Amino acid sequence: MDRPLLPWPLWPLRYVLVVVLSLPAAIAPVGFLSKLLAVAFVTVIVGSVRVTRVSGTDLEAQQFIAFMPFKPDRCKLKFVTEIEAGHRKEPSMTDFLMFGIFNWVMDRIMQWVWPWMAGEYELWVVTAREKRMLAWRGNGDDGFLANLQILTSATGAAVTRKS
Repeated sequence: MDRPLLPWPLWPLRYVLVVVLSLPAAIAPVGFLSKLLAVAFVTVIVGSVRVTRVSGTDLEAQQFIAFMPFKPDRCKLKFVTEIEAGHRKEPSMTDFLMFGIFNWVMDRIMQWVWPWMAGEYELWVVTAREKRMLAWRGNGDDGFLANLQILTSATGAAVTRKS
C-alpha cells in the first residue's frame, strides 16, 4: 500500500509552468547564455520538491532538484518509536540585526515557494536507535493534520511535541 504525504506535487502542472515561465526568457533580446541561465533558474525553482510516502513497510522521502530525483531516504516503519511534531526554528534576533527586514521577507517567500525546505510545521520520525528522519515540512494545518494521521496510523508511534 502506497500512501503519499500531502501535498503531492502535480508534475504535469510543474512542466507546464516551466514552459510558460521560460517563454519570456526565450523571446527576450538577450544572449544565448542569459536565456539558458534564466530557463535553468526557472527549472530549479519549479522542479525542486521533496516527496514523502509510506510505501509498504517503509517511510520513503525523496528529494527532486530541477526534476532530477536524488537517492531516497528510507526508514523501516516497524522501528519508529515516536513522531515529533513541531515548528521549525524562526530567524533569531541576531539574524534580524545582521540581515534586517531582508531576512524576514526572504523567510516568508521561501515558506511560500519551497514549503518542504522552509515551511513552518515539521514532522520527524525517530527510530529505536535514535535515528531521526524528516518526514514532512510544510505550511497549513490541513496538511499537517492529514500527514500526522497517515504517520500515526502507519507506525502506531506516540506523538511528542518538539520545541
